[in-house]
Parts: sequence; C-alpha cells; structure tokens
Amino acid sequence: MNDTDPRLQQRQRIADGFMRAIPHNTALGMSVVDTGPGTARTRLDYRPEFLGDVAAGLWHTGPAISLADATAGLAVFLGLPEPGSIATLDLRMDYLRPALADQPLFADGVCDHITRRIVFAGVRMHQGNPARPTARCTATFMRTGRASAVAAEAAEE
Repeated sequence: MNDTDPRLQQRQRIADGFMRAIPHNTALGMSVVDTGPGTARTRLDYRPEFLGDVAAGLWHTGPAISLADATAGLAVFLGLPEPGSIATLDLRMDYLRPALADQPLFADGVCDHITRRIVFAGVRMHQGNPARPTARCTATFMRTGRASAVAAEAAEE
C-alpha cells in the first residue's frame, strides 16, 4: 500500500483520532508510529517524571502499562470488522527486563482474536529492539455495541 491508499489513510485517521479522544494518552505524550489491519506500533518518549527508580535510572511501570493498554486498544479498534466502541476488561503485564531512562518505549500491538462480544490482543514492549522486549501484555476488551465517535469522525474526513 502507498500513502494514497484510502485504507491506509483511514487507518491513520482512526489512529490519530483514537489517541486524541483519550486525554490520558495525550497527557503522557503517546504517539502512533505505524498501523496495519489489527496492528499498531506506538511510542512514548522518556520524561524525568516517568522515573520509578531514580537511583538506578529506570522507568516507572505506570506509563508502560498505560502505553500497553492504549496500544492494545488501538490494535483492536483497527482489527474490528466494523467500527464500534470498546472497553478494557482485563490487562496483564509481564515485565521481562527493566526499561532504562533516557530511552523511549515502543509498544507493538496485535489484535489476536475477535468474538461477537470479546476481543483479545497482545503487546510487546521494547526500547527500539523488538528482539529484546522489556515487557509483554495480554489484554481483553469488551465490544460495547455502541457506535464509536472516533470511527465516525475518521469516516467523515
């Protein structure tokens, strides 16, 4: 697909709208790096207020889990056969190695399985090298049955 492909443009509008629609994502400074059908890569740049262990120079886990939740949600949103509102039901994070200060966090999310009411996703977190993940996440989302304002806005553009 090239930049003029309507599907690529719509995914990008959905991704941009998804991040803007959630003030917490904006406040943390999350950004969308790439999207595909049912996939999303996001980024969160390091800020000193994200430190959890000042002496060791390590990220606090709070921003990481927020990034994982947002990335999984975006991957699900992009994987749904028809646009609709979703809500996080469950999110589990396994920390594999410390995330180091002064480096951004990346999250690679995949929508794994869609049922009529529940959607499953996975996320791998890393600091630029996907082969050295800092954490992995599994998430479950409920399809609420309500229309999505983000999808409607993207369709109008």
